[in-house]
Amino acid sequence: MTSRYVKPMFAILAVVALSLAFAARTSAAPAAGLNWEIHGIGSGSVSVLAGGTSSGAAMSQHIGNSTYSLTLSPPQVFSSNAAGGVCAIATGSGGIQAADGSTIAWATVGMLCNEAGLFSSLQYNGTYRITGGTGRFVGVAG
Repeated sequence: MTSRYVKPMFAILAVVALSLAFAARTSAAPAAGLNWEIHGIGSGSVSVLAGGTSSGAAMSQHIGNSTYSLTLSPPQVFSSNAAGGVCAIATGSGGIQAADGSTIAWATVGMLCNEAGLFSSLQYNGTYRITGGTGRFVGVAG
């Protein structure tokens, strides 16, 4: 190989090497979103007719020891369920506070249903959208 071919060949190899390095780094990066769950045990008063509040200790992924709060507005749309109770569309808001005081706030919408008759235990199955955060969670969204 003559010297006039060395520089162009070196340039091509450098571009290929940089491209491979970039591709490896991109594939190793985490996804833009991070799925996480919060499991909590708390106290409060929620009814399918009036909404209500619940709060307590939470076990959340990626946050550590924390507490949660949830407020559901009085539902507006009701329908009887096959178990003798009712289901209602509920909206609300809540948040989680980490041990260091940092918080994540969210809005929620979902179904609030009796397990059996009208005065039986309630189940809430909702979707949560993060609306903001403080401390180490400033700028969170999703």
